[in-house]
Amino acid sequence: MVYLRLHHVNVTSDDMSVLTDFYGNALGLNILPSPAMIATSKNADTGVDGNSEWDDAAKFYDAGDPEELQIHATQRQPYLAWREGHTVNPLIQGHFAFRTDDIEAIKARLTEHNIPFDDWGIWSVEGWHQIFLTDPAGYMIEIHQVMTDGEG
Repeated sequence: MVYLRLHHVNVTSDDMSVLTDFYGNALGLNILPSPAMIATSKNADTGVDGNSEWDDAAKFYDAGDPEELQIHATQRQPYLAWREGHTVNPLIQGHFAFRTDDIEAIKARLTEHNIPFDDWGIWSVEGWHQIFLTDPAGYMIEIHQVMTDGEG
């Protein structure tokens, strides 16, 4: 059986300052260094690198384990899926995320159970192969694998 573990909860807002004030100041969560980020397609040809693009639009907080349990606060991006050619938008209402060591087995299991998902591949965080789906109640779920060299 493939092992899933909760990795992060993503919260979105139109106003990042409200999120950073709440999670950083009111709750006192420690901010984490941003992982290496990848530019979205709107900036792919502009020379803007992923870290610059995401710097004001994503902050990462320690929620108990800096490597395995985090809060990701992000700027709401209502047109992201459309711009990137996908059907599922992970940054419209937020999501929670599981980490796995075998994304292909997860995709096969979902397919076996007729659960639709959107495979974003590696797109925002360098090395994270991400898929997105919704549960029966409509909650957005991310499942990702941190790929090693030669994978993905």
